[in-house]
Amino acid sequence: MIRGLYTGAAGMLATQTQSEIIGDNIANVRTPGYKEEDGIVKAFPEMLMERTGLANGQPENAMIGSMGTGVVVDSIARLNVQGAIETTDLATDLALTSPGFFAVQTPDGERYTRNGRFQLNTNGILQTADGYPVLGENGPIGPLSNSFMVSTDGTVSDQDQVIDHLRVVQIPAEALVREGQSLYSSSQPAQIVNVDMGNVQMRQGAIEASNVDIPGQMTKMITVFKAYEANQKVIQTQDSTLDKAVNEVGRI
Repeated sequence: MIRGLYTGAAGMLATQTQSEIIGDNIANVRTPGYKEEDGIVKAFPEMLMERTGLANGQPENAMIGSMGTGVVVDSIARLNVQGAIETTDLATDLALTSPGFFAVQTPDGERYTRNGRFQLNTNGILQTADGYPVLGENGPIGPLSNSFMVSTDGTVSDQDQVIDHLRVVQIPAEALVREGQSLYSSSQPAQIVNVDMGNVQMRQGAIEASNVDIPGQMTKMITVFKAYEANQKVIQTQDSTLDKAVNEVGRI
């Protein structure tokens, strides 16, 4: 019975983590470039149960069978599907329509994003909303005037002069580590590859919207809530049975 309490509690903890992930998805539905996430549930290893008894005066173990010990959210999967492209007509907004990530410079080193809602600082340097410079092949891009242009292959020009090319990188999906709302680092820096200009596609004056499916997330939330309730009832039943075993059966 004690094992049943632990199994039910493990299920409640797993569903709580899943609900937090769903809540995070819904909170970022308007974050450009955000990718929907999902918790992958993994069962704990099963245990083989044996019953110890006596046969002909000798100890003998009889196999009862296997028993599960609960579940845990083992990892977080990311839906790396492109979100809808929304036109904004702002020159500083850029949308990647091909695989890859923009590279930006942060105090902690290079980070990567598909959130193309950029801006120009007072020095004309292209930067993220958090103030991180956007990187080109030659470093931070700028200074730029308000009339700068970005071609579909990422070439940045200003007053008919080529300034730089936006740096776009490819990172293995399993190596992406999310930091904040839409920044990523890589757990395998050696596998970061610069994408050739010929394979880059982007649009100026547009952003990539979040790919979160709100109806799907609400359905998942209902499912997770029902699973949480079911595990809660399991614990209540186990607790009631344990109470009878200790306080009633024990008095007989």
